[in-house]
Amino acid sequence: MKRKKIFASGYSLAPVQISSNSGFCLQRTIIKIRKFMKTRIDQRFGTYAGFVKAITIGDKSELDSTRSLLNKAGLSHILAVSGLHVGVLSLIIFQIFIILFRQSNIARILLIVMLICYGAICNWSASVLRAVIMISLLLISRMYQRKVNANQILAISFITITAIEPAQIMSAGFQMSFLAVFTLLNVLPRIRFISINKEEIITMKLSKKILNSALVIMFSSLILNIFLAPITMLHFKQFGFNGIIGNILGIPLIGIILPLAFVVILLPQNPWLISIYHSSFVFLMQIFEKWSNIAASLPLHFDFISISTRQIFLLYFTFGFLWLCIKKIKLFNKLIFYRILLLISICSLIFVSINRNSNLMKVTFFDCGLGDLLLIESPEDEVIMIDTGPPSNNFGSFNHSALPYLKNCGIKQLNWLVITHAHNDHYGGYKDVFATLEVKNLAVTDEFCTRKIWPEFQQITSEENCVVHTITDTVTIIANCINLKILHPDGSYHNKNKNNMSIVTRLDFNQLSILFTGDLEHEGEEHLIKCYPQFLDCDILKVGHHGSKTASSVIFLDAVSPDFAFISTPLQNRFNFPHSQTMENLKFLENNLFISGKDGALQITTDGNTANFKTFLSGVDFTISLPE
Repeated sequence: MKRKKIFASGYSLAPVQISSNSGFCLQRTIIKIRKFMKTRIDQRFGTYAGFVKAITIGDKSELDSTRSLLNKAGLSHILAVSGLHVGVLSLIIFQIFIILFRQSNIARILLIVMLICYGAICNWSASVLRAVIMISLLLISRMYQRKVNANQILAISFITITAIEPAQIMSAGFQMSFLAVFTLLNVLPRIRFISINKEEIITMKLSKKILNSALVIMFSSLILNIFLAPITMLHFKQFGFNGIIGNILGIPLIGIILPLAFVVILLPQNPWLISIYHSSFVFLMQIFEKWSNIAASLPLHFDFISISTRQIFLLYFTFGFLWLCIKKIKLFNKLIFYRILLLISICSLIFVSINRNSNLMKVTFFDCGLGDLLLIESPEDEVIMIDTGPPSNNFGSFNHSALPYLKNCGIKQLNWLVITHAHNDHYGGYKDVFATLEVKNLAVTDEFCTRKIWPEFQQITSEENCVVHTITDTVTIIANCINLKILHPDGSYHNKNKNNMSIVTRLDFNQLSILFTGDLEHEGEEHLIKCYPQFLDCDILKVGHHGSKTASSVIFLDAVSPDFAFISTPLQNRFNFPHSQTMENLKFLENNLFISGKDGALQITTDGNTANFKTFLSGVDFTISLPE
């Protein structure tokens, strides 16, 4: 976000109307064209509008499940307006200009102008800018009858883009776009396993031409996937080879669907004419969707891949070494074979080594807006999640807060999921959790099982083979070297208030203790003080009910006597959390009180004797020694 000069984000609760638009005339014209295209797409494409906006003007905001499907199918590159899209459009438009003007140079000049306008309509994404620069330079060289050097053109476009905006070099789109083209230009020609000249292709039967094209696409996809895998693992924590099959039909189809979409957009208001082209578009999209589902179902997509920058350099060093061997040596003799085998073995050993301290526990309080979402990672790699945050339509939902972290750490399994109580700011993200993670055990109260939401939980836990544990009394969850004790609600307690039926847990790891209180209010706090006072004194408190005045009484805080506390709430919310009375009660903590709306997520890393506190918004980072 910082690279894009975005330092804050927000949303409006009511529709926003722009009264005027600044900018020069051309910029206003481009905005009007983009708005016109969006309106036309919404009017004419129905359920396919989001997909069409992505492939024509680079707007991916309405893709929803389509993005996930194409990611698994290895066809996500189709959603980014890139060299494939710009190249297809350039070929078609150039032929039209040749027919209209019969002058190649005039056609080339007009095409360059159109490419510049199209790049502006697509907001000059890295892949579009690279494609526009390269095609424009190619057209200019043809106009002056200069010999074309593709690598020089690629280098010029690289220098131009980084000179205009140096931060682009850190973006995933920029890196993948240039590496893909470099691989196509320099690596693929060196390792062709089939060598067929143009004359042979011309004399081929149609069936053999189709087979040859399919083999070329498959082999090209394989090499590109291998060379792009480190970048996709670094930025997106995933990679796959489903695209080797997906691209066989995906690329030819998009070569037809893309121009057809533009035809439907630009056609005048003639219902009969529009229906003809639209029917063809829908037919092709149905084929594309079915093929994408087939490709996505293949078992060659790998998610939650964690990789370091060091490993990235190591992989590309290996690729470079292999490429040089293939480039310089024609005979694959034993000496070269053993060298490559040794290098790959060393790289594999380093690559699989995981930089983890086996004696450390991590506790992460995520910034999920108005909700709770906590993660405990034990030294033995057991993972416990307490609550799942608000539903997916909220800004701080599981997908936006915890999932990126889990992918970065390669965590794809939860040993335990604890849902404290039946309010959707605590259980709202459960569908996304079960959809993306393997959940072995679910802990809920018997009171939770009486709520309307429970049948949905029953269904999803049954489908995912998750063991359900109904909490009816105090119990201890022992996860190797950590101890998680459920204190509340016990068998003697019942309250009509859902908040007071929250699961309260105490975590102990060597000298560190943390109390997680859910949305517990005063009545529940009084019961804990009466029945379990010996378990309340803790180092860290997760403040109950987001800092509401109905929780965190003075007597309860005296019993807990925390050295640190965390409140999960944005600073601006309809309930005015945290309440001034609660803040007054907690003022003794001074700078040791963390609020997600001010500090962002809080992560505590500890060996049980010392603890490091790190916030991800306010930038707090310090280490303390824990008292014995």
